[in-house]
Amino acid sequence: MATMAVVRRTGTIPQQAPAKDAAPQQIQTPADAETAAVPTMPAHLWAFGVGLALVGGGLLAAWVIWSNGQVNTFRATSEGSIFAGLVVVTAAVERVLEPFTRWMPGRVAQHRYDWAMAAMENGAGTTAAAAKAKADLEQAKADKGIIAWGLATGVATIMSASGGFYLLHMLAENPQWDAVPVWIDSLITGLIVGSGTKPLHDVISRVQQTKEKAQLS
Repeated sequence: MATMAVVRRTGTIPQQAPAKDAAPQQIQTPADAETAAVPTMPAHLWAFGVGLALVGGGLLAAWVIWSNGQVNTFRATSEGSIFAGLVVVTAAVERVLEPFTRWMPGRVAQHRYDWAMAAMENGAGTTAAAAKAKADLEQAKADKGIIAWGLATGVATIMSASGGFYLLHMLAENPQWDAVPVWIDSLITGLIVGSGTKPLHDVISRVQQTKEKAQLS
């Protein structure tokens, strides 16, 4: 079900000035409301293409690193240390990419929306134009989210392959476990890191809850 970008303008109906001899009256001006709605479209296909290309570039770089000499898997002392390392890496990726977000889609759409809202409030624009600008802004934010996810995942994949931070291999009880190639494991780690700190905290909480239930049963 598509979401809607809704813009509402409220104002007052102008009243005629009373005659000179008329007694003063307290007149309440009723509100004159005007509402417009435009469907919000999903992210553009080109944004999905850019996001997937960034992920693919990270995977290719991980394969190149693996083919030139496998990096030793980072070994943590416990699962808690592994999850803590994931949080640190995720936060580091977010901080590194934060300056680059200014060049991502959304700035032009934000300016157009601000101008459309100002024009509407000043009577020089329509609610339909403001609603269209709001829908375009929401779509631009969706494009930005897809591209930011692809960039974060690609960078995290390269970092994982470079430092031997392979999540599945670190969680495996057998240090020699190699059912999944490390360059694929780096992509899996990158996907988790690229999702951001909040989803990562949710995953950690679920894993801990599942472990506690297993211990109690």
